[in-house]
Order: sequence, then C-alpha cells, then structure tokens
Amino acid sequence: MADTQAERDFYRHQCDEMGKLILRLQQELTQVHNDARRSHATTALILKTYELINHNVSIEDIGKRFLQVILGTMWADRAMVLTYDKDTCSFTSQHHLGLEPNSTPVLTIENAVPEFLFVNSNTESTPLTAAFREAIESQHFIWLFNRYEGIALLIGNEMEDRIFRFPFEDKDRDVVESSLSVFIDIVRRKEAEKALLKSERRYRNLVQSSPESILVCCDGRIAFANNSGLKLLGADSLEEVIGRPSMEFIHPEDQARIREMIRDTLDKHHETALLEARFQRIDNSSIDTEIVAIPFVYQDRPAVQIVAIDISERKKMEKELIKVQKIESLGILAGGIAHDFNNILTGILGNIELAIAYSNQDSEEFEFLDNAHNASNRAKELTQKLLTFSKGGVPLTKSTRLSEIIADSVNFVLSGSSIVCDYLLPADLWPVDIDVVQFRQVIENLTINANQAMPNGGVFSIEAENVDEQGIKSLPLSKKRYVKLIITDQGVGISRKDLQNIFDPYFTTKDGGSGLGLATTFSIIKKHEGLITVESEIGKGTKFIIYIPASETEPSKEKEIDEEPETGQGRILIMDDDEAVRMVTVHMLARLGFSTVTANDGGSAIALYKTAMESGEPFDGVIIDLTIRGGMGGQETVRKLLEIDPAVKALVSSGYSNNPVMSNYRDYGFCGIIKKPFNIHELSECMLSIVCD
Repeated sequence: MADTQAERDFYRHQCDEMGKLILRLQQELTQVHNDARRSHATTALILKTYELINHNVSIEDIGKRFLQVILGTMWADRAMVLTYDKDTCSFTSQHHLGLEPNSTPVLTIENAVPEFLFVNSNTESTPLTAAFREAIESQHFIWLFNRYEGIALLIGNEMEDRIFRFPFEDKDRDVVESSLSVFIDIVRRKEAEKALLKSERRYRNLVQSSPESILVCCDGRIAFANNSGLKLLGADSLEEVIGRPSMEFIHPEDQARIREMIRDTLDKHHETALLEARFQRIDNSSIDTEIVAIPFVYQDRPAVQIVAIDISERKKMEKELIKVQKIESLGILAGGIAHDFNNILTGILGNIELAIAYSNQDSEEFEFLDNAHNASNRAKELTQKLLTFSKGGVPLTKSTRLSEIIADSVNFVLSGSSIVCDYLLPADLWPVDIDVVQFRQVIENLTINANQAMPNGGVFSIEAENVDEQGIKSLPLSKKRYVKLIITDQGVGISRKDLQNIFDPYFTTKDGGSGLGLATTFSIIKKHEGLITVESEIGKGTKFIIYIPASETEPSKEKEIDEEPETGQGRILIMDDDEAVRMVTVHMLARLGFSTVTANDGGSAIALYKTAMESGEPFDGVIIDLTIRGGMGGQETVRKLLEIDPAVKALVSSGYSNNPVMSNYRDYGFCGIIKKPFNIHELSECMLSIVCD
C-alpha cells in the first residue's frame, strides 16, 4: 500500500509538474503567439501608413485613413489626430474615430504648452486635466506629440468586450511613434504638393495674364507661348506655333544674334542683357521688340525662356523724333542765313520795284527789270521754303477756307498735265487757321509728288471733311475740331522700306530730286499743330491724310490790290541795322507819300522818338527791325517806347526770328507785322493800317 501510495504521490507530483510545465509552455506559446501577432500588427501599421503616400487624395482623407489603420492594427477603440494652435495655446481635433457624436472628447487640455507635451514628459508639471493624466498613465492609452510639427496623436483601448485585449507596451509606442513620423512626412509632402500646385496655378495665371510676351524655346523649337506671346507672333492658338522652329519667328537679319544669345544662355546658365530684335510674325510682317533670355527647365530638359516687349510704337516715336531733329538741324542752317538773305532780298526787290516804277514800260530796261523782279520773287519763295524748317518759321496764321486755295495751288502745278483732278470739298467745310503761303507749299508739294508718280496720267483727288473730337480719339492730337484732307493719287506707289523715310530731309527716290518737298510739308503741318500720315502700296498709288485745326472765327474778306499802291501821309521812324533795307524803305515810303527818319539800333530810335515828341512833331508810326546785331532789338525797343508813349504805333519787321513775337505781335506791344522781303503794296497796306487807324 505504501508503495502504491508512494507511487501515486510520485505520479501525482510528476503530473503536477508536468501540468505546470504544460501550462507554462502553453503560456509561453500564447505569449509567442501574441508577440507574433503584435509584431505582425505593428509592422503592418508602418507599412499601411507608408501606403498612404501613394493615394491621390486630400490631406483630410489621408488623416481619416491613417486613423482607420491605427484602429484596425492596434486593437484600439478610439484615436485622434490633433493640431496645436500657437496663437490660442490649444489643440484642435482635425480627425477622430471611435467617438460618438455626442460623447465627451477623450482629450481636454487647458492652456497647453507644447514644450511639456512629450512622450516621456513629467505629468506632474504638464498642465493637463486629472482625467487625462490618469488616462495617459494607463497601459491602454498612447499619447504622442511632435512639437516641431505641432501634431499630436492619441490612441485609446478600453473596450471590455474584446476577447484579445492587450495593454500597450513600449515597443507599441515606438512603432506608433514611427508611424506618426511617417504620417507627418506624408502630410508635409501633401501640403508641399498642394502649395506647389497652387503656386503653379498662380504662376500660370500670372504668365498668361502678363502684358509681356513669354516664349519657351526647347531643342530649337517653340515649346510654350503665353497669350501676349501668341499675339506678338500673330497667332490665334498654340497649335499655330508649338513645335515650330524658333528661328522661323525671328527676322532673318537678327537670327545670327538670337542664336548666339540662346547658345550663351544655355552654356553659361545666366540671364542675358536686354537686346533689341525683330520678330517675324505668321503673316510675314515684322515687329520691333526688346528681349531678354533666361535659363529654364522645361519638362526636365534645358530650355530658354524669352521675355519680349513690343517696342514698335516706341520705335515709331524715336523715328519721328529723329525726323524732327533732322528738320531742326536743317532749321538752324536755314535760320542762320535767312536774316541776312532776306535783308539782301528786301534791298534787291525794293530797288527793282522802284526802278520799274520810274522807268518807261516800253523800254528795253523795263523788260530786264521785270525779269530781275520775277527772279527775285523766286528767290523769295526759296527762302520761305527753307524758313519752314527753322524754329523761326512760325506760321503767321489767319482764318482761311481751304477750298479757296486748294484748286488754285493744284491747277498751278498741273497746268498742261493729262492728270484728271477730282475735288470733294463740302460747302459747309470749317475754316482753318493757316499760314496761306506755307499751306500753298503743302498742296503744291503733294501735287508735284502725284504728278511725278503718274507720268502717263491718272486721277488726282482731294477730299475734305469736318472731324470732331470723337474722330481723333486714337490720334496724337489735342482735343479740338479739325479739318481732314485726304489726298490720293493712282501712281506707282511707295515701297514699305522707303515709306518710313519719305519725310526725312534730302531723302528722295527720284533722279534730280532735292528731297525737301515732303520734309517741308511735314514741318509745315507740324508747326500748324496738325498731323500728316501716309499710306501706299507699290502699283496701287499713295494716300496722304492731313489734319489741320479748325478756326474758331470766320475768315475776313480779302482786299483787292490795285495796280498802284494806295498812298498816305505821315512821319515814320525806321529802325534797321541794314543800311540797304533802311534806304529802300525810305524811298518806298516817300513814293507812298510819307516822310521818314532812320535809326540803326534801338537806342538811337528811342532818342529820336523822344526828341520828336518833345519838339511837338511826333512820329505817326514806327517800323522796327526785330533783330539788331550788337544793339538793342525790336522787343526791348518797343517796350521802352511804350513807356514814353503808350499810344505808339509800331510795326515789327523781320525776315526770320526764333521767338514768338512775329506770330503774337500784339502781346508785345506792336500793332502789326511786315515780313521781309516786302514789296511796296505790302508796305502800303501795313502803313495805312496803323496811320489811318
């Protein structure tokens, strides 16, 4: 029995030991199984988190998916992603799962300070609620905070009905922390992609709306063009330019420079200096631009971005400025000789007229004098043409009807020609303020041009119309009324190359031409504050369009000039520094019935005028030369005479002046003007206008 009991005790002991061993083995196997499942789950957590990076979804959707991965992998029943707001020192829940809509959030933080919210932070010094401190001290909560990104993660596991309920361990915390880092990287990348997309959209909008033309050249071809670039190239759509060789759109004369610029940009990887170049548009017209080339990467390939500014209008203005400067340079030359030449002509014409007056009309001498008189008048006209260029050639305007001078000027030029003239001049055409002599030159010059362009005849037409402020909106003219002239011929036309130069002094395409006709015309129109433009095509004729300011007053009736000049009487003081002018003026006035006294400068004239007043024999009028070399000129002289005698009647006389006295003589105290060289009829009219006034 003893043996049997001993055996039983032995076997019982062995069984107990075996049971304990089996139980221990079972527990170890369960732990291994649980560790394996935990290891598998935590590895899956990281892998599934990484998978989120490839999802083409929003940051909000990525956050929700991340929490789903957390809940499905960590056997948790609640999870939250929170973002820390530095301005309010509080967390806001961006995403949460496992919370009922009406339940109290797991996390409540009062006046949170991010620096204290670490994984291993001291909860005693962390400003958290008691409930949260108790929760995060539990094995069933994980609380992580990335202070640099301001993102927190809370995972909770308190479900009682789970069959397998495992407390969170340190390695779980490590895996979740790694997963959170991956999630933060994903968020950072997605935010960067979102910002890049927004930036690209903003850049594209900026590029497309830019007034500057932007072109991208890659592998020698156009790869991109913004809206302004398409307009610059004369294209309506990208399909018309994309893929075409870049050099197709560069003027042939500029292609070598642009190739060098592009090569330099690609080789040295730096922006080029501003360069002028001409683009060749789709319709083969050219356009002036300023361009800069910038290194660029287009679809991972080296490219060049060209930024171009249309400067065609500026170039036109520069050409106009150069044209004006050329005319002004010619004006300096013309003005320099005009004063002396007109003084000489005054003496010549005056003496010839006096000789004609005193000679027998049937004599041989009379015929010679008459020929000399005609030649002198042609010299006078030549001087007047030169003075048109000078600053002193200010138009002496008066209200005039164009229809009264157009036909006379055209018929004078085309006398004996086979050209047919066609006029369309309305009866209600506004009068214009013009210098009649100068404007006759305009009509004659354009008529001569037409006559030379139509050697076999044709139709030469002049059309006129009234234009109000609305009609000149797009033109570089001041806001006023204008009369528009359209002068058209059916001649050989002008080439596009020559068209831009036709108003330049001395430019001509005709053998024996002087090149002054159209330059004179341009200068006259400009000085009348008008505008002249030209349109022409080879073989189809030429059209000149002129705008002249309309007058605010009605024209006065012209006085008929008798064969013999009218005479008068009175005592006249003549001031001129040229003795020949003084002498011929004395003789002309004597023939007209006037007595005269002469002075060679302003000081002498003032002394003589003062003496005459004091003697009781004052002068009835004064003729004063505007420009006196080395002495007091006309402007200062008349000012001093007005101090002596406010009622002084003075004529200003000049053949050329660079000041506004000749066109605004009344503003300077004069009663009238007489231009050199003058004839006896003009002198008579001027003297009678002041003496008999």
